[in-house]
Amino acid sequence: MSEKTQWLREVFEALEELGGQATLVDIYNKVEDRNKVDLSSYIDWKSQIRKHIYLNSSDTDIFKGNVGDNTDLFYSIEGKGKGIWGLRSFEPKGNNVDLTEDDLGFIEGKKKLRQHIYRERNPKVIRMAKEKFKQEHNGLLFCEICGFDFYETYGEIGEDFIEGHHTVPVSHLEEGQVTKVEDIAIVCSNCHRMLHRKRPWLSKDQLKTLMKQNSGE
Repeated sequence: MSEKTQWLREVFEALEELGGQATLVDIYNKVEDRNKVDLSSYIDWKSQIRKHIYLNSSDTDIFKGNVGDNTDLFYSIEGKGKGIWGLRSFEPKGNNVDLTEDDLGFIEGKKKLRQHIYRERNPKVIRMAKEKFKQEHNGLLFCEICGFDFYETYGEIGEDFIEGHHTVPVSHLEEGQVTKVEDIAIVCSNCHRMLHRKRPWLSKDQLKTLMKQNSGE
C-alpha cells in the first residue's frame, strides 16, 4: 500500500468511526487510538492528516480532483479555517444514530429512520438553510413555528443555534434526489420533537394550528 493510500484510508476510517464528522483534534486523537500507522516515523504526522484531507476536498484551494466524484471525499462543515471536517459519503451504520422513544413507531423501519435522522444531523445543508433564513430575516434566527430565539433567551451561548427539520421524509425521496435548502424548516428543539410525535409527521402549519388551539386563540 502506498503512503498516500495508507493515510487517505486512515483518515477516512477514523472519520467513519467518529460518526462522519469531527474536528481535526478529534481526528488526530482517533488516529492515535487506532494505532494503525507508525506515527513515530513522521516528524509531523498531523500535517499528513491535514494534507490528505485538503487534497481530497473541493472546499480547499489545493484540491486537484473533480467536484462531486470519488476524489472529493471530505467537506468543511463550518467553512474553511474552522477545522471541522465531514465525510461526503457517510451513512450511519449500526448504532451510530440513536433512536428516541418517539421514533419507535416509524413505519418505514429503522434503516430509513436512521437515514432521516442522519440527514437532519448533517450540518452542511442545515448551515446553508440557516444562512438563507438569516438573510431573509435581518440576521435573526428563530423558530418558524413558535418564534423562539435561542440568542434572545440564552445570550451568547445560544447565538446561531437552531435545529433543522427535513420536511421531506426519506421514504418520499426518489433515487438520487438531493435535499434542497427549501426542504429545511428552521425550528427550535421543542417544536422539532413535536413535529416527530405523529405518524405521518406533522407539517409546520399543523403544529402551529395545534398551538393556537391549545392557547385558546
